[in-house]
Amino acid sequence: MTTLRGKALLFRSMHVPGRPLVLPNAWDVASARIVTDAGAAAVATTSAGVSWSLGYGDGDHLDRDRGLGLIARVAAAVGVPVTADVESGYAPDPAGVAETVRGVLAAGERPGGS
Repeated sequence: MTTLRGKALLFRSMHVPGRPLVLPNAWDVASARIVTDAGAAAVATTSAGVSWSLGYGDGDHLDRDRGLGLIARVAAAVGVPVTADVESGYAPDPAGVAETVRGVLAAGERPGGS
């Protein structure tokens, strides 16, 4: 699955009533590869793990650029859909959250991450 749209459709198809989606959390490229090598069909990032792995506390202490960079690297490193926990959207207002959402989508499209 190489396109963002293809990954989104695949991820949507994994949501089946009566069959819970097991979504392992990763905090960096290595942990994402470990869970996919173990058979995970999708990967989630964990806001706390991502923040801590980059030297920041959990709870909106990580800035948008660092968060999006990590998401891009994880998405580029695995061949499965990735969902991202972006805390409060890395922004204090709806316009900023919208910018974050655009950045998350772009991170999923970037080959090789940032």
